[in-house]
Amino acid sequence: MIAAAASANSSDLIICSAADSGYFPLLRDAVLSVRALNADVPVGVLDLGLLPEEREWLAAARVQVVQPGWDVEFPGRERMPATFKAQVARPFLPKHFPAYDMYFWLDADAWLQDWRAVQLYLAAAGRDRLAITLEIDRAYKRHYKRPKLFGFTLAWKCYREAFGWRVADRLGRNPIANVGVFALHRDAPHWSHWARVMTGVLQRTRFFFAEQIALNYAIFGDGLSANFLPAYCNWAVGDAAPAFDASRGLFVEPYAPHEVIGVVHLAGTEQKNKVFRLDRLTNGQLGGGTVETSLRFSESRALCGRAVFAGCAASAPDGGGDAPKPRREPRGALPETR
Repeated sequence: MIAAAASANSSDLIICSAADSGYFPLLRDAVLSVRALNADVPVGVLDLGLLPEEREWLAAARVQVVQPGWDVEFPGRERMPATFKAQVARPFLPKHFPAYDMYFWLDADAWLQDWRAVQLYLAAAGRDRLAITLEIDRAYKRHYKRPKLFGFTLAWKCYREAFGWRVADRLGRNPIANVGVFALHRDAPHWSHWARVMTGVLQRTRFFFAEQIALNYAIFGDGLSANFLPAYCNWAVGDAAPAFDASRGLFVEPYAPHEVIGVVHLAGTEQKNKVFRLDRLTNGQLGGGTVETSLRFSESRALCGRAVFAGCAASAPDGGGDAPKPRREPRGALPETR
């Protein structure tokens, strides 16, 4: 883990997420990963159906918990599950967590490995731009597959569902800006524009990607300013498994220069419980065999700690001496789960 430098004032930034009880184990990992890098940064969670003991854990972890209502009117709202509020509430984060300058959204199934990624998002956002990562990278397997029939990609289908055929034909070949991780200043015009576009979409249809495709339309259709960050700032493990740098105990890009992955995103049902076989780097080079591991934060800590311990022992004179103890994630006042 690469800890936070003493740079941005923590009171100016809040890291936000959302979960119900079913997603709480993932949310817990996300919070632990943040706290391992920055013990003081404010964290806010939208409560979509957490249990009392889960809210108690978050309170002990100094997390602000807010139960959002429905922020917009749309047909059939009373039949939608409470978890859909995670989509609807996202353009209204300054309303739910007021008094902050910068908002950094982190999906509950994503976790922070490198604080530098947060700093990149904040710098890229500034006061008037959206900082976000596109679902595109040289390692992502989707780019090497046979084209979909008639070009009907998931992006195309989302645009068609939300805006119709003409918009889908115009914008459906663009890469998707993934709304699972982004940064945006409270004064940026994007909040109101995004809310307006999303509200229009929800009058026509209600589907899982409604808020994401609304934001993409605001960027590519309406021209809202955005800074697109490299994929290691929101790495989709379902598109490409990372490599494992044994000398540092970190997950990195599978291709040179093997940048450290800032945000590990377990988007997709299979990725959350999958055991991955990763190429292993030694001394910054591939060829060190493979390792098998979960990519969930808590379940990968033992592997990362062992790797750091082994690297320290190997670097000691004559391979001996008192090697430093394996690195452990700082706990602070974080409670154990029940």
